[in-house]
Amino acid sequence: MSETDRRDIGQLGLDEALRLVTEAAPPPVAEAVALGEALGRVLAGEARARVDQPPFDKSAMDGFAHASALPSPAGPWRVTGLSAARAGKSERSALGSGECVRIMTGAMVPPGTAGVQRVEWTESLGTDGGEGNELVRFTQAEKWDNIIRRGENQREGELLLSPRILGPQDIGLLASSGYAEVAVTRRTRVAVISTGDELAAPGAALQEGAIYDSNGPQLAAQALACGCEASFLGRVRDDEDSLALAFAEALDGFDVLLVSGGVSMGDFDHVPRALSRAGIERIFHGLAIRPGKPLFFGTRRPGGRAAARAGAAAFGLPGNPVSTFVGFELLVRAHLAARSGLRWAPRFVGARLSALLERKEGDRAQFSPALLGTGPDGLPSVRPLEYGGSSMLSALADADCLITMAPGVLRLEEGRIVNARLVRP
Repeated sequence: MSETDRRDIGQLGLDEALRLVTEAAPPPVAEAVALGEALGRVLAGEARARVDQPPFDKSAMDGFAHASALPSPAGPWRVTGLSAARAGKSERSALGSGECVRIMTGAMVPPGTAGVQRVEWTESLGTDGGEGNELVRFTQAEKWDNIIRRGENQREGELLLSPRILGPQDIGLLASSGYAEVAVTRRTRVAVISTGDELAAPGAALQEGAIYDSNGPQLAAQALACGCEASFLGRVRDDEDSLALAFAEALDGFDVLLVSGGVSMGDFDHVPRALSRAGIERIFHGLAIRPGKPLFFGTRRPGGRAAARAGAAAFGLPGNPVSTFVGFELLVRAHLAARSGLRWAPRFVGARLSALLERKEGDRAQFSPALLGTGPDGLPSVRPLEYGGSSMLSALADADCLITMAPGVLRLEEGRIVNARLVRP
């Protein structure tokens, strides 16, 4: 890396970097998919109710539908029919004086129904002497009518769902309103490339001086967990020409390129220049965070390679695996969400520190791996994990959250309430 490149590495604040990566995301593209394929996809716009829900007045329990105002008299009542939760099979005739209809949970109530008496609070009295109808007596007065009224949950045209990552409950709600397919945003296509002459593929024989590549599989997994299509394109040696060619080919077919390693200030850190040669214009290089200071972000230059995908972006992440992971969580995740039309925000849990957390330098915001638990008082607690630096992936694997130390803060005392940033589902 030249002296000019070394001077160019800045100390951008995290909030400003977050704004830049979010604003750089192009508008999402919508596509229709079958409802059964929509789990985990991002709803492209508002979904509105297509029918009243429920579409008719229905019973909230098994029992007897009757026409008397509450509290209903004990009876006896003459059972004249059955209303079951079957399409086209409900009792349609109006209830007469002293009459009731046996009804099942979810079934349409007959015209004129004032309430439903639960079956547990009834007693059979045998049959009458006329048409052989069953007679029942109500043994306890109901406080409620036990009827779910038409449109009580949603009215046709009301907002059903706002844009979101669709979960199982969202799929159920859409199905209940008659959606067979739904408009979702197209999945972002993410390419992952690892750099470094020292890297070996997991499973290969490990030569002297070599290490297994953990960043490539880790970044691909993080992108997949964000609902993206992720492809690991392999490892590229520390050669600027080779890197530039690999990056250009990736940008031809993918929306976002994630590169690990080669972004710091060493003589073999060729990634920023190789990205520039591949058509990427730098937006920032260097953040005031630890770990992850040399993180790079850029977007395709206007008028660049004709084959490059419109709106393509690239992140150069540090080679140490904890730095790579944290950089993705802090910034890449937000960019990918914005490409889907969502504004992503981290999840925090307020918890009490169970041990002192301190550091020697406070020039940057620091993110330390930690583990949530429960304190003696039954309230959430958080324990900083032993952490020897950004190559210590084992500490991150044990963690479920990160504790933030703001710039200038050197100590967080035991017992202090902190916001633990969640990094596991």
